[in-house]
Amino acid sequence: MKTEKAKRTCILGIDTGGTTTDAVLYDPETAAVVAKGMAPTTRQDLKNGIHQSMDGLRPVDGADLHAVEIDKVVLSTTLATNAIVEGQGRPTGLILIGSRPKGELPTDQVVQVAGKINIKGRETEPVDPDEIEAAVVALLPKVEAMAVSGMMSVRNNAHELAVKKAIRCHSAMPVVCGHELSSQLGYHDRTVTTVLNASLIPIIQNFAQAVREAMDERGITAPVYLVKGDGALASLATISEKPIETILSGPAASILGAMTLADTDSGIVADMGGTTTDTGVVRHHQLTLSPVGAKVGKWQTQVDSAKLSTFGLGGDTEIYPDEGRPVLTEHRVAPACRGGEAENLTPTDLLCAEGSLTRWDTAASQHALAFQSRRAGLSSEEYLQQAKALVLERIRKRVFEEPDYQSEGDRDLPVIAIGAPAKTWYTLMEEQGGLGRPVVVPPHFEVANAVGAATAAIEERVSALVRPDEAEEGYVAHVEGQSEFFKDKDEAVAFAKVKAGEIAQKRAEAQGPEAIHTEVSDKDIKQKIGWRWHYVETQVRAVARSGQLKLVEEAEKPAFEKHFD
Repeated sequence: MKTEKAKRTCILGIDTGGTTTDAVLYDPETAAVVAKGMAPTTRQDLKNGIHQSMDGLRPVDGADLHAVEIDKVVLSTTLATNAIVEGQGRPTGLILIGSRPKGELPTDQVVQVAGKINIKGRETEPVDPDEIEAAVVALLPKVEAMAVSGMMSVRNNAHELAVKKAIRCHSAMPVVCGHELSSQLGYHDRTVTTVLNASLIPIIQNFAQAVREAMDERGITAPVYLVKGDGALASLATISEKPIETILSGPAASILGAMTLADTDSGIVADMGGTTTDTGVVRHHQLTLSPVGAKVGKWQTQVDSAKLSTFGLGGDTEIYPDEGRPVLTEHRVAPACRGGEAENLTPTDLLCAEGSLTRWDTAASQHALAFQSRRAGLSSEEYLQQAKALVLERIRKRVFEEPDYQSEGDRDLPVIAIGAPAKTWYTLMEEQGGLGRPVVVPPHFEVANAVGAATAAIEERVSALVRPDEAEEGYVAHVEGQSEFFKDKDEAVAFAKVKAGEIAQKRAEAQGPEAIHTEVSDKDIKQKIGWRWHYVETQVRAVARSGQLKLVEEAEKPAFEKHFD
């Protein structure tokens, strides 16, 4: 009797980058890449690139792909980032409660209504139902999504919820409130975040549907997740409501993949793509978060993201002749070897022209090199070597000599180089010597982003705050848009810790069937006035996670709070 062959359980990781869409099958039990594939990213229809990358999956080390069972699909995507940068979000209406935040907003469809919450979370001016109704009726015919933002809504969300309820009575279109996305003060940035998120929902929901269809066509019934900008996972259902959390998910996934493939807990990751190189640091399994949130284009948001540094250098960076020498720009052009203009020259073309890269049209690259070298009055070999030196010098300055990576604890960290062009350039860097730190180009470096997607874990963070309530001579606990008042400080802190822990645990469990561990901590903040220390606040932090990587803030929050949002 024939016995059925045991299935090998794997995670399908997919990264949709600016140039290529990479796919891997990753076995978490053996920490092995079982198969990998790559295809051009089809920006007008990302589903096509996903299909092609999956079609291109090829086994590694003779693995039997027929014996693979996929139990989880994880994607990182540039969709939200590109939509914001290119202004492609859907038309969104904004209802502001109270005053208008200072600064530019991502929509012109704005209506203000009366209402006010103070810094302690108490209502000082009620909202008017008739005014809200008129605002909703005025905006709905002009937009495809709605955003609601009120000053101090993170202290008391009642006004925002009242407006959301009124919108729901008239329409089923997406509605997003500011307190649902951030618990931070900062009225303008929170409002920007809310509008952008609302504008992305119709786009990401179409993408989610396309992904689900792509999986159904292949009989893959596993749950689908996306990588957020902080490197944590979220279910497809969650991201359909909070798509803005996926901005910068690609760079975050690259850091995770690099650490996994290099089999280390600390390092400086340098991800060299087609347009840019993204760098970030992991120290003892801790990925530092940006202290101010992700910035995309001209918009500063309150979305958690990995702390990254980006500079213009990739395989497709433009090189041109000027005053008898090559110049390395920060602009992207299509390489001559991949069908670009005949005179286009890029770092990829340099490698093709000299014969160290044979994947594309070598003759086209040699033609571009010859054309530019003649313009510069140099031989092809002289021009080639000078152009290569420019690439290596930019890597040296922006990675190996970057001031952010010169602190006492970082000087010995290895540089982990990933991305399709990385192996050649960073191997050349190492051959030059004198770098002051080792270089690691791990196996499967070219699909590290997809590996990062496959190895990402769930993490939900909830912050709460306890502060003195001078008006009542007690304390107030602020948790997720709710404020509770207490006479005793210890009771207020205990309440905040329990509520924050419950919310974090519930959100993490809602992402999927992973085993979740929750930690809750608190820290008293004091300020020295004269020779005495005075109590300012207690900061509470709840973290529910399923993986090993920890996401940490760069610095403590300030020990004071301005009395405006």
